[in-house]
Amino acid sequence: MAKKLTNNLGLKIVALLCAIVLWLIGININDPVSQNGYNITVQLQNMNSLTSAGKYVEVAEGSDRIRVTVRGTRSALTSFSNTDIIATADLTKITEDNRVPIELNTTKTNDNIESVKADSQYVLVNVENISKHQIPIEVKVQNTPGTGYILGQTTTAQNVVIVSGPESVVEAVKYAAVEINVDDATSDVKISLPIHLYDEDDSILDTSKITMSMTEVSTTASILQTKALPIRCGVKGTLLDGYSMTGEINCSPSIVTVAGRSTVIKNLTSIDVEDAVDITGCDSDATADINIKDYLPDGITIVDEEKESVAHVVVFIEKNQQDTFEIASGKIHITNIPEGYEMELVDDENVEIKAIGLRETLNSIDEDSLVGVVDVEKYLNDTDSEIVIGEMDIPIAVTLPEGITLDGIHTVRVRVRKQ
Repeated sequence: MAKKLTNNLGLKIVALLCAIVLWLIGININDPVSQNGYNITVQLQNMNSLTSAGKYVEVAEGSDRIRVTVRGTRSALTSFSNTDIIATADLTKITEDNRVPIELNTTKTNDNIESVKADSQYVLVNVENISKHQIPIEVKVQNTPGTGYILGQTTTAQNVVIVSGPESVVEAVKYAAVEINVDDATSDVKISLPIHLYDEDDSILDTSKITMSMTEVSTTASILQTKALPIRCGVKGTLLDGYSMTGEINCSPSIVTVAGRSTVIKNLTSIDVEDAVDITGCDSDATADINIKDYLPDGITIVDEEKESVAHVVVFIEKNQQDTFEIASGKIHITNIPEGYEMELVDDENVEIKAIGLRETLNSIDEDSLVGVVDVEKYLNDTDSEIVIGEMDIPIAVTLPEGITLDGIHTVRVRVRKQ
């Protein structure tokens, strides 16, 4: 059998080749009908017929991608490609159910093309009213400034963005915002940031269907230095006769943390309220509530305004008491004696004085340390008197603690003679 197959092998190969050639010639002479398929994107026409009427048009997913089948002779199809097929949908012909008829055309005219058919006759579109809104831009702050600093005001170069698009999408926009990072900042942060649109769940919306008047905005976060300052309170007015301030003024809070520009805050050492409490005619503790903000320089704010913007001030007042003290005659000094005269105490006895003031201060007086001074020249000048030979009663001055005064005028008798 194998021998029969190999007999006259060359002639047999030549015969096969001739058969193939004759078959190809037959094919070309007969040119049989065949068909090809092409994936085509439908082109929408007259879009402005809807957009000019305030409508937003969107092709339903995938409906503008069609499969076109072209039937014709093999020779005609050989030179045919998808670029020779034009599929259009005229939006002026849209139906009530939002279908747009597809029209097919070819760029080639060939009698050997029998048909051009698509697997879909319509493009489906979604049509909505176009909505436009003006949305305020918020600033979202990420992280916190460096130690000793706080966040001040945040601002944007433009405070609104205008958005437009399909009504269902635009109505879902609840606010616009930028996100600025102030992590460890010790000076103002200024940067251009993208604007995001958010829904009611604070999720960022897809803006592919929305037109925005701007997509980013210059944003500034002010960074302020902080400092803890003591409050120093003063009083105004005069107490009722016979009463004195104890010297204790209570202020709550006594220390307030403020914030401001470094150039301003570095010069502050305290918050001074000179006229915090009016003590006019008071015979008991006087109180007042002061608004600390009224005593701060421009540009300085209170960090915790809710707790520290108002200070309660108490000025403690007590009724004066009286005590009697004795000054040893040896501790009484006569000074400023006019020239040509000599003076001395008539008696060597202790001099009794009466002092008034707060009980605590009176109790602190050491009687042995009291010193009296008889200033002759001052007495003569104050009373417009002349010196008298013999005996004179001249006031004595005693150095007493602050807040303690002599009860009335105390005098000592001195002997005067010429030198």
